[in-house]
Amino acid sequence: LGAGAGLSDPTLKAADNTMEGAMSASTSSIVAPAGTTAPPRRRTAASRVRVVLASAPPESLRAVAALLGRDSLTDAVYARAGDTVKMFASVAPGCRPALAAALAAEATGRLGDATHALNSVRMSATIAAAGGEAAAGAMGTGSAVEVAAAATTAAVASAAASAAAARLPASAASAGCAILRLVHATAALLKYDEKAEVYLEVEEANEALERAKAVDAMSTLAVHKPKAVKEAEAEATRRNRGRLLQSFAAQLAPVWEALSGAATALEPQIAAAAASAATPGVGSAGAAAPALPAGARQILPVVEAYFALAAAVNDASKKPAPAAPEPFASPGGAAAGEAAAALAADAPAPSSNLSAPVAARPHAAAVDSQQDERAAFGLARVSSPAFGLIRSASAAFGATGSDGASGSSGGGGGQSGPESLGGRPDDPGGVTSVWNFANKHRAVVNALVRTQPALLDGSLRLLMEKPRLLDFDNKRSHIRAKLRRLAEDPHSGHIHGGSVRVNINRAQVLMDSFTQLQHLKPAEMRGRLTIQFRGEEGIDAGGLTREWYMLLAREMFNPNNGLFELSPSGDGSYQPYCNSSVNEDHLRYFKFIGRIIGKAVYDGHLVDAHFTRPFYKHMLGIPLNYEDIEAFDPDYHRNLAYMLEHPLVESGLDHLTMSETSMYFGQEGVVDLVPGGRGVAVTDDNKLEYVNLVTAHRMTTSIKEQIASFTEGFNDIVPHDVVSLLNPSELELLISGTPDIDVDDLRANTEYTGYSPSTPQVRWFWQVVQELKKEDCARLLMFITGTSKVPLDGFKALQGISGPQRFQIHKAYGGGRRLCSAHTCFNQLDLPEYASKEELQERLLFAIREGSEGFGFG
Repeated sequence: LGAGAGLSDPTLKAADNTMEGAMSASTSSIVAPAGTTAPPRRRTAASRVRVVLASAPPESLRAVAALLGRDSLTDAVYARAGDTVKMFASVAPGCRPALAAALAAEATGRLGDATHALNSVRMSATIAAAGGEAAAGAMGTGSAVEVAAAATTAAVASAAASAAAARLPASAASAGCAILRLVHATAALLKYDEKAEVYLEVEEANEALERAKAVDAMSTLAVHKPKAVKEAEAEATRRNRGRLLQSFAAQLAPVWEALSGAATALEPQIAAAAASAATPGVGSAGAAAPALPAGARQILPVVEAYFALAAAVNDASKKPAPAAPEPFASPGGAAAGEAAAALAADAPAPSSNLSAPVAARPHAAAVDSQQDERAAFGLARVSSPAFGLIRSASAAFGATGSDGASGSSGGGGGQSGPESLGGRPDDPGGVTSVWNFANKHRAVVNALVRTQPALLDGSLRLLMEKPRLLDFDNKRSHIRAKLRRLAEDPHSGHIHGGSVRVNINRAQVLMDSFTQLQHLKPAEMRGRLTIQFRGEEGIDAGGLTREWYMLLAREMFNPNNGLFELSPSGDGSYQPYCNSSVNEDHLRYFKFIGRIIGKAVYDGHLVDAHFTRPFYKHMLGIPLNYEDIEAFDPDYHRNLAYMLEHPLVESGLDHLTMSETSMYFGQEGVVDLVPGGRGVAVTDDNKLEYVNLVTAHRMTTSIKEQIASFTEGFNDIVPHDVVSLLNPSELELLISGTPDIDVDDLRANTEYTGYSPSTPQVRWFWQVVQELKKEDCARLLMFITGTSKVPLDGFKALQGISGPQRFQIHKAYGGGRRLCSAHTCFNQLDLPEYASKEELQERLLFAIREGSEGFGFG
């Protein structure tokens, strides 16, 4: 490595010689080093490497670390040096402490440079922010001369800040990258890998066996260790490595402190960049993310190092879980487990007097069903019975998360956290200190993730354990990336090469779609669907598919189909109808609808499907409590709250029993909430239990089969671990998009052909659109784009036949008596040259109200 980098340092040459000797030792022709006893059987390559490294001088290992801390080498050299460290860790664990100390010494040697660079960023950002504030204040209250002077002052301050950054010594400018390399190498060196440890144990046992045989065949029994001894040694190894990582993090405390100061100073610049990007006509339309200030790019390696080292400490603090059989491994399985753990970490913890919910226990079916419900719907929490079904549906995708239904921390049980290593969670570089940093500097962290989404799978993966610290757009980007990886991975079962043609009769769109698509395998369902409406000439280049989703959503919630019921809250949301069993195929329909919603998410389409908050919680496997009934039926929740706050006699409810009245098409029935519930009186002592049980019945128990079928279908297309980092509101946004139409945003992202923004017809058009009612605005959007939903990133993110495609207004020739027409595949409106605003308004309203469905050749 030293020779490859063109270095002449004697220490680096020693490192090169050491590695050369280690590699040479792996050949079969090498003889045992002097002073060692060669076993009768030829040693394995790994054992010979261990012998060479054990006899290597300490300065050789320090030289390997020096390569990673040295500046201006090629990426190939750094990568090979990192691989060498990993090789040392796997075949020669005895050198780990010495090599870890060498890496820590290199990082400590760069402390001064790193803190100098971060302080420079802080000072530059502070100067620039002060200049910007002065200019903003002058623009608001000063004269033209004062405004010009303030702008000049701001420009001078910005130039001074840039000049100060340019004068930064090269060693300081590169210190963050050096520390990041050293952190990654240390984390890899001290990572506890149970499989690797078992392999190493077998290797050492074989060597010990050979030595024992050479001395006395009877002594072979001495090389076998009891299981308890092996487990104790493994635990001691894990804890020792964790302590080394904690010590390394503590040595870098000055860097973390300087990083926090720099992030604080950068926040105004990042907020200004975000505001500029969000202003129509100001930011670059269609840009992936606001541009980062130069200082933010400079602190990125240090932020990565901070999170990567905390993640290594966190991993070392977790006791390995007992091995469990997996159906098959899938790419992203580790990330899936992290997302599931994040769900459990963010879920509200149940009361300590409750057992784990039924769905979270592996053998719940063997438990008495009545006791099961009492355990699941106890005094403080109502758990979703669909949770276990979600997990089983996701198991094939490698989700290995915790039993989040119970709100436990997961991770395999046992003591977890830095305390188990003898430290505190808020120690410098500890997990809690990093989460506190992310919470305090959320804007900075999210801005960095926004520019490099892959960080969530790498250095910043610790954020996945606290997804509430991530902004929704970053979560959405992460979900899209995971779905793309699933779609591209040949081993995931998600790839389907062909296209499925679906011929739909508009009069029975739900039935036709169900009949033709219900038997498809999940991989086929994820493939391309080509929609053809019977009797129409339209060709599906995207527009027909969007309208098909719209029509399907309308029919799903049609009360005549008896599948969903409107929430009494009046917010237009739905949940499964408890009496949907009147249709003997209702569960198959629910599974199909779940697949359709999953297919829309998978393809990036928005559908007009709004469910109740409890239903979104069921989809995510998040525990419910009785207060969730408020989102479904506010009046009922108000009555329950009054009941809990006042004596039953005073509220006139002392006649209640532990039962609930049910209605099945006019026939009244009674459902016991506990065994023999209709004979158990509700009292002031047990009314909280009654409230939990009756709300659980309404939100969960009465529709548990429908919930299970829907979530099974949804997870057929979108694995649970992919969306588990969302909360219910964010899941609704992912499915349905933003509800309000910003006409100014639409206008700012419009292109013209044959017209210009100042043409009378264009000015009249926008005046008419500004005056439209909300439902007519939705009709206009549906008429032109094929969907009434607004993209999550605004109209700059409208999609066309081949990717992003802005809204377009084209001049339609042939006379002003024609109606407006549209091409949904291109988000294009053909606007005739009308003679007046009134004529344009009349023709446009007629087109969007009467001609919003159906396709043909114009």
